[in-house]
Amino acid sequence: MFSENLTRKGGRDTPNISQEKKKSAKPLRRELELYRENGVSLYLNGAPSTPKKIAKACQIAENGVYMRDYTEDEDGHIACVSFDLIRKE
Repeated sequence: MFSENLTRKGGRDTPNISQEKKKSAKPLRRELELYRENGVSLYLNGAPSTPKKIAKACQIAENGVYMRDYTEDEDGHIACVSFDLIRKE
C-alpha cells in the first residue's frame, strides 16, 4: 500500500517531492493568512499579493531565495510584509 508521501519507482517507495514541497509551504501560507486577517499588507516583488501566491513563489524559487522585509506602523505593529527575490550569483 502506498502512503500519501511516497511514489513507486524501480520497485521501491521513494519520497514524492511535490507533496513534500506542498507540506513545507503550508505553514508559511497559514502564517501569511493570519497576517492578512489582522490587516497586514502583503507584497511579492513590490506588488500586492496573496498568501497563496507568496507561498508558491517561495516554494518554487530556483534561481534565488525570497527575503522577508517587515515594515512597522507608528505604534510598532507590523503593517506590511514584503517578499523580494534575491538572485543567486
